[in-house]
Amino acid sequence: MDYYRLVIETTGEAAEVLAAALSHISPYCEIDDPGDVRELTQAPSPRWDYLGEELFENSGRTPTVTLYFERDEQGALLLREAEAAVRALAQNDAQGFFGGLKMCVDDVRSEDWENNWKQYYKPFTVGSRLLIRPSWEPVPPGARDRRVLTIDPASSFGTGSHATTRLCMEALDGMELSGASVLDMGCGSGILAAAAVLLGARDAVLCDIEPTAVQTAEENVRRAAAGNGAGVTALCGNWLEDGALAARLRGRGPYDVVCANIVADVLIAMCGGLASMLRPGGVILLSGIIDSRRSEVLAAFEQAGLRLEYEKNRDGWTMFSMKR
Repeated sequence: MDYYRLVIETTGEAAEVLAAALSHISPYCEIDDPGDVRELTQAPSPRWDYLGEELFENSGRTPTVTLYFERDEQGALLLREAEAAVRALAQNDAQGFFGGLKMCVDDVRSEDWENNWKQYYKPFTVGSRLLIRPSWEPVPPGARDRRVLTIDPASSFGTGSHATTRLCMEALDGMELSGASVLDMGCGSGILAAAAVLLGARDAVLCDIEPTAVQTAEENVRRAAAGNGAGVTALCGNWLEDGALAARLRGRGPYDVVCANIVADVLIAMCGGLASMLRPGGVILLSGIIDSRRSEVLAAFEQAGLRLEYEKNRDGWTMFSMKR
């Protein structure tokens, strides 16, 4: 399905009001207000730790409300209705509450949404041994002596380009993983487990609450494991609330390495359980920790009986390597 896209410039104060005023015309609506990002990052204890890096680009941009209409006769009529509604608001906005209300219409093809991001995902090296690439990109000639991890994230988080993921991969690249048992908690695309089996781990257990993520992760890790025969187990659900799932995870352990690239609040909630799944002397890699939450996460895992080996920081994010 293709769409008409109507982008309307407004003000931060009026964005939600404008979206509500037009919601009866199109249910497909999004608000882009850089002020929301600034407010969120300046909060004393932010609850959303993952913010796409693109949200910080062009922070002085004008807030917008965007509506989408199916590209057919009915959609064209609704588009005209929305444009008329915006013009009516502008004519009655003597105080300028809604801002300029400048409108721009263009076409969006559904395959553009699905595939355009691929042009930005290029091969890159990690540490001294790894090369990460999507399946549609060739291996660069100068990197053919590296272990090539082919990863297609689909709709799951985890191309490996985000600082939180790269910090974990660099830690894995520096470890001796031959014969290791690995748990990737909150696996996303499975990139960390895939890197681990490519570097010699004998088996990997993946777990995520999103079914799509688990399916994608299993495909990616099995592809990486094809060369060394590593075992792969993929599980879906919230083990903090599902006792049977928690039992299955523990039954596959204890693990030599646990990777948890999630967010601070979830890591803190999981700390006791994750520590209990780790083999004595095993290593847990914790990432997804915004710098302002560093001390909270560290304290929770130290209280659970783990000790800090080292930490690395990049772009406002922290990763811990801790040992039981």
